[in-house]
Amino acid sequence: MPRSLDTQPPAQPDQPHTPFYRYDPNLGGARDKYTRADFVHLNARQPEIPAVFVAVVEGETNINTMWGRRIVAWRAEPGTPCIIQGYWADGTVHLRWPAIGGHYRVDGRFPAWVVNADENAILAGGGRILSANNPAVRRSGAPAQLILGGFVLLIVIVLLAVPPTRDALAALAGDVLQQLVPSR
Repeated sequence: MPRSLDTQPPAQPDQPHTPFYRYDPNLGGARDKYTRADFVHLNARQPEIPAVFVAVVEGETNINTMWGRRIVAWRAEPGTPCIIQGYWADGTVHLRWPAIGGHYRVDGRFPAWVVNADENAILAGGGRILSANNPAVRRSGAPAQLILGGFVLLIVIVLLAVPPTRDALAALAGDVLQQLVPSR
């Protein structure tokens, strides 16, 4: 029997102000009318709408691995980015996001109150443009490791330029070689 969840359930005891939802794979009816997200958000100019979770959502999904089918638990915290694919007539939304290790995507039907559309996010190729595509401005100048290496090299050159140090290092190298290579 299909279920519909229009009202927001109470918060979890350990997170009193954050709404919580446990994923139900049987939510909604299989015959409910489906509308793609771009037909609902006419100004979107793309078939998917960026969104973020506003509730803690937990669930589990079956994945196929080389060791067989596994049930893997997942959790989406508030602020987790996702994509709205569409809407069903009963008010539920079709969401997709990389929930398991950043690689396996969860694709499911959720109550509309668990997400909010993110009008400022930029999508490209079915996913969000990551902040790594807009790197921070790097400071100019030589890296600290290069400066340290140059300083150590300068000290070695100065030590080798002083005759007593050079003679002591040559004697030390000769003793070490004599220890390593047995005499005939």
